[in-house]
Amino acid sequence: MTKSFKEYSAKKHKEGFYKGAKRYELRARSYYKLEQIDKKYDLVKDNLNIIDLGCAPGGWLQYIDYKISEGRIVGIDLLQIKRPQEFSQKVEIIEDDFNEIKDYIREDFDLVVSDMAPEFSGDNKVDRGRTHKLNVEVLDFCKNHLSKGGNAVLKTFGGEDLEFVRKIAKRQFEEIKEYKPDSSQKKSAELFLVCFNKK
Repeated sequence: MTKSFKEYSAKKHKEGFYKGAKRYELRARSYYKLEQIDKKYDLVKDNLNIIDLGCAPGGWLQYIDYKISEGRIVGIDLLQIKRPQEFSQKVEIIEDDFNEIKDYIREDFDLVVSDMAPEFSGDNKVDRGRTHKLNVEVLDFCKNHLSKGGNAVLKTFGGEDLEFVRKIAKRQFEEIKEYKPDSSQKKSAELFLVCFNKK
């Protein structure tokens, strides 16, 4: 790495999160979101087996890669990750749909993270419904591939189906919290479910 984690570690800059990401050569503004979630809940640690579902363009992978010195990091996305050589050897990138390959994954993870969202149609009700469907798919992945005691972070949106997502998460985890980082756009309804200690 040409720069240390402290050099990349994000604080809110005067020019805003988007320009700050450009200034510090971050892959995406989403880097800040995971950083703020991690600072609040202390989830990303050395020697963990971590998977990022829907990892493109790589902002969360970049944060995790810079944060830990030891561990294994897997990123899965249908989209191609540009400049994969910039990541360390800790990172493995799989270009595929996690739902298509989940039955072929033979390992468990200590932390599952997902910043996935569907392609937006412009209809808020439809888009939130699609997001909640993705949430259920991520939680299904956690059911089968997250170690006992493991944690998960997934992006969601408010809406009538969110309570259904919460109920599923509460059946799997000891504790569920909702958090909206400062780096999320104020007008956006996005928030993150942070799930602790898989049962």
